Amino acid sequence: MTRRSRPDLPTFVTFKSGAELLVAEGISTSITADGVRYIARQSRKGWPFGDGRPYPYEKAGNARAMATGPFLAYFRKHPPKGRGPNKASRASGGES
Repeated sequence: MTRRSRPDLPTFVTFKSGAELLVAEGISTSITADGVRYIARQSRKGWPFGDGRPYPYEKAGNARAMATGPFLAYFRKHPPKGRGPNKASRASGGES
C-alpha cells in the first residue's frame, strides 16, 4: 500500500473518521468504523486508548475521539489484517 500522507491531519479522529483516514493514508485498503472498534476490543494489550492507557478517549459530541498521531502510529505498526470485503458471489435463494 502506498502512503498518501495528508498535510492537514485532524487533531482527533472518531472510529468512523479514523477508518476513513486509514484508507486515505494507504494503511488499509478497506476498513469500517466497526472494523476499527473490533481491533480496539481485540487488541487490549497494545491498544493505546482508554482508561489506564497512555491516551484517554476524548468526548466529541456523543462519540469517542482519539488523538490522531498515536492512532496512526498504532496502525502503522499493526496494520489491519482483516479478511477484506466479501467478493464471492452470493448463493441464490430457493424459489417457491
